[in-house]
Amino acid sequence: MTEPTAMASIDDDEQLLNITVDNSTNTHRRCPTCQGTGQVTTSPGLVALIPFDDARLKRRPTLLWIILTVIFCTLIASAVIVTILPRSVHLSIKNPIIIDATNDTFRNNTFFRLTFTHQTHIRSDNWVPIHLINLTTSVEHQLLPIGPNAEKVYGHKMFLRPLGRIQSNITVPLDFESNTMAYRACQGTFRQMLLFKLQTTLTYADFLLGRIQTTNNISYQYVLCNNGEGKSHESIVKNIT
Repeated sequence: MTEPTAMASIDDDEQLLNITVDNSTNTHRRCPTCQGTGQVTTSPGLVALIPFDDARLKRRPTLLWIILTVIFCTLIASAVIVTILPRSVHLSIKNPIIIDATNDTFRNNTFFRLTFTHQTHIRSDNWVPIHLINLTTSVEHQLLPIGPNAEKVYGHKMFLRPLGRIQSNITVPLDFESNTMAYRACQGTFRQMLLFKLQTTLTYADFLLGRIQTTNNISYQYVLCNNGEGKSHESIVKNIT
C-alpha cells in the first residue's frame, strides 16, 4: 500500500526540479515548490527552500559561550575559596619593659602573691570573622613553672571581625612559696625585679569548618615585686667615710 505513494512523491519532485525557467526577460525566478501560485502543495516529498542569507543558517557561537561561562564560574569559585580560606592569626605582646606590681602584692611568712596585667594584641589575616575561645598564659621563673596558669575565656558571641585587631588583657596571679628564690628576692630591703618567661596561647575556631586552632607567643617580662626600703646613697657614703 505504501509503494505507490512513495513513487508518486518521487515523480512530483522530479517534475518540479525539471521545470525550465526563462530568465532572459524576467529578473524574478519562479519558485519550484509553489509554481507561482503562492502556495506550497501538501505533497510529502516537497521541501521548503530557505534563502542562503537566512539567520537560521548562520553559525551560532555556542562554543564561545560555553568557554566564557566556564571561565566566569571558575573566577567566581576561586574568589569564594580565597575569601573563606583560613589564614593566620597573629598574637603579639604589648607590655612595657618593666611592670610595677608592688601595689598588687600580698606577703606573709609562708608565701608571696604577685598579680600583674598581661597585655596582648590579636591580629587576624582572615577575610571572614573568627571565633575567639580563650587566652591562656603560663609563667616560668628560672626555668621553673609557676602556677596556676592564667586564663581568659571569651563568650560564645566573641568574634574578631575580618582583618581586625583587638587588645586583650589578662590578669596573671602568681604564688611563691617561702623556699623559692623569688620569695627571698622580694623579701629584700631594696626594690627587686623578677624576670619571667610568659608563654601565651590563643585558642580560636576558623569560619570555614569550625576547626579549633591555636597560636602562641613567648615573651620575657621584668616585674617589680616590692616597694623597697633601702638607705639612700648619701647615707651609705657617710657611713663609709
